[in-house]
Amino acid sequence: MTQADAQAHTSALKNKTLPPTSRMAYRLEKWAGLPFNLLELIGAYLIVLPMNWALRHLDGLSYRLEGTLLRRVLQHTIFPAALIFSLWLGFEFAANGVTFNSLLTLALVPVIIGLIVAPIERLMPFSRKWLEGGNDTTVDIIFFVSGAFWNGFGQYLLQVLFILSLIEVLEPYGHGLWPSELPGVVQVFLLILIKDFFRYWLHRAMHEVPFLWRFHAAHHSVKRLYWLNGIRSHPVEVVMQVFFYALPFALLQPSPEIAMVAILMQLCIGVFQHGNMDLKLRFWEYIFSIGDNHRYHHYPNKEVGDSNYGGEFIVWDILFGTFHNPANERPSDNIGIGTAPNYPMTVAGLLIAPFLPDQKVFGPESEQASSEAPPVSDPPLQVGEAST
Repeated sequence: MTQADAQAHTSALKNKTLPPTSRMAYRLEKWAGLPFNLLELIGAYLIVLPMNWALRHLDGLSYRLEGTLLRRVLQHTIFPAALIFSLWLGFEFAANGVTFNSLLTLALVPVIIGLIVAPIERLMPFSRKWLEGGNDTTVDIIFFVSGAFWNGFGQYLLQVLFILSLIEVLEPYGHGLWPSELPGVVQVFLLILIKDFFRYWLHRAMHEVPFLWRFHAAHHSVKRLYWLNGIRSHPVEVVMQVFFYALPFALLQPSPEIAMVAILMQLCIGVFQHGNMDLKLRFWEYIFSIGDNHRYHHYPNKEVGDSNYGGEFIVWDILFGTFHNPANERPSDNIGIGTAPNYPMTVAGLLIAPFLPDQKVFGPESEQASSEAPPVSDPPLQVGEAST
């Protein structure tokens, strides 16, 4: 929640214009979230403010780059070059085997990606409005770091519920199913494609099932897209993903090396999925879930936003009729949850919101979506109904 939002809600509390659940949620976010709020404040001063100050020095060069041949060349080549480099780097890591050091290096890859991609976003932005946010970067950093814990917690639950024992029973069959004789590159993309099939149906369910949408809404609360916020997910969603992917991967049993390369490729594709880069992706957007097709997915308009569910590939959306990317059109940079424009933006608020009876609790019940957002053709949703 920005300072302006906080002032508005404080005023509303004093005037008692918010319903009881709104006042309760606001106080809970304010007081129970103090440790998170402190982390956000520290992160802003130590990381975000210095980073934004440094990146602003590229603004002049960004304007001079507009309309040049160099910009056009970069728009066409950055994504395929990044894809090829990530694939090469992944196999270089895999050649030394999967060790603790290689996994530690892999964990540092997102930091390295950020040091490369953040300047590119500043030089060639899709939307200059998306270049800097409020507290969203520190919130995303906290969700990124905490994601490792919640993934570990999900693995622990698998063990407690004896699912790992079932995986051990399935393991001998898996080695016979996985086509290890295929070239490594083919195995990597096959593994991502299979994983994405399950991701597609889980993601679609999170939009179409009201209960699941409550948790997925945290991801759609963002007001801008940039390279890091693809990892913003509620812990309940993170744990659900661990459960959902465990059995298929256990049955297929690809080698650890192939799995490691696939993870690196997923990180690379994810950057271009949420990246604020004005690239000419053309046919790539009919293969991967990147660029404009994912920007449509974040529309506040449910009719448009309930589309393009693919995690890395967009193939399953094309096959199952949920692909949306009109020719000769570019998406708007107004995104978010159309029926809840004041959805909480702090770590504490995002963690609390799914468990409240009304997810519009941080704004007056009568408040409508921002007039700047693309028109919402559907009638207002009822409490708990899924949205984009």
